[in-house]
Amino acid sequence: MKLLLYSWKANNEQILADNLIKLGFEVSWFDKVCKHFTRDMELAANMIPYIHREDIEAVVSFNYFPIISMICDTCNIPYYAWVYDCPHLTLYARQITLTCNRIGIFDREMVRELQDKGAQTVYHAPLSVDVERFAQMIHGSGHRSVKSFHSDISFVGSLYTDDHNYYDRLLDEKCKAVLDGVIRRQCFCYDRDILGEALNAGELDMSLIQVKLEEHGLMLGEDYFADAEELLKAVVLEKKVTVEERRTLLTRIAETFGNSHQFNLYTASALDVYPLLKKHHKGIVDYHKQMPLVFAHSKINLNLTLRSIHSGIPLRMLDIMACGGFVITNRQPEIVEYFEDGRDVVTFTSVEECLDKIGYYLAHDEERRAIAAAGQQKVRELFSYEKGLERLFNV
Repeated sequence: MKLLLYSWKANNEQILADNLIKLGFEVSWFDKVCKHFTRDMELAANMIPYIHREDIEAVVSFNYFPIISMICDTCNIPYYAWVYDCPHLTLYARQITLTCNRIGIFDREMVRELQDKGAQTVYHAPLSVDVERFAQMIHGSGHRSVKSFHSDISFVGSLYTDDHNYYDRLLDEKCKAVLDGVIRRQCFCYDRDILGEALNAGELDMSLIQVKLEEHGLMLGEDYFADAEELLKAVVLEKKVTVEERRTLLTRIAETFGNSHQFNLYTASALDVYPLLKKHHKGIVDYHKQMPLVFAHSKINLNLTLRSIHSGIPLRMLDIMACGGFVITNRQPEIVEYFEDGRDVVTFTSVEECLDKIGYYLAHDEERRAIAAAGQQKVRELFSYEKGLERLFNV
């Protein structure tokens, strides 16, 4: 099959292209910027002639672009979109029902929710990692470079202290008086949708909140079918739960282990409001060149999944394990479906459980290394690009 890979400078596009070629696909690149997800006629005017001229048989991209659905529908060819963001708001676009779509989503619960809304073009496709590529990068690094990334405990990720934390900007004191307690109860609670229950109870004046969402450009408009409650939950409330979980757990780790162990925090988030965490801040790391060294040379890597990911395995966790890193992660349905807790991976459901397990595995090197090795092998077997592309293309 002759594929057109639509590039928007996503991290792993070259890895995707290389693995497609390895599987026998012929790949052409198309990298014109998408200026509007549903109405970029300039993109369409450039891509459609290219598809016809080059005899393209299908288009593929990371994440889903509704305008490309329209283009592929016009050209009568399939569009394969592999979604790794959650929430990914373009999945609420009305074009999702076009029959040209083949949309692989890594979160099974999101697949179910969209199918319940009538989107029959979506299916479950867990994400993938290239273990061998990470290994080459790690083994090719110099001693001085490797040494700078050694740590006992590390976390790579955002604390959302920037403008993307909408909770305080959108909600007035009356709304927050209702929601602050709900947020606290949802933190580290993984078996109950407390946020959804609160929204369904009708305790909030959604008309006022919708005005605020519109003011901040978060209401998607007539090209989409998401309602205000869905957007409030995914973009504002679940983000706030993530903020509070990461702040709480990382602060407790700094208090418990920060003076006796090397605790490194790699984030682009401003930490002036968290002075204790700022002491452990090591800046940001490049995804391809530095991040693998952090994962490979930290005794314990933390994964705290975005709460808008309801069931799926986030790419961050797979990246850690692919690099041979030991990971302690919050429990997710698909994590315990694919991995054995205590053998391939270590999970927690509370702050205290996480702290206890950090202390235990810092003191048990051999057991920790065995789990990391088993996890890397499991990822190699189940989450390679070959397996992932088979799922995406329904081979």
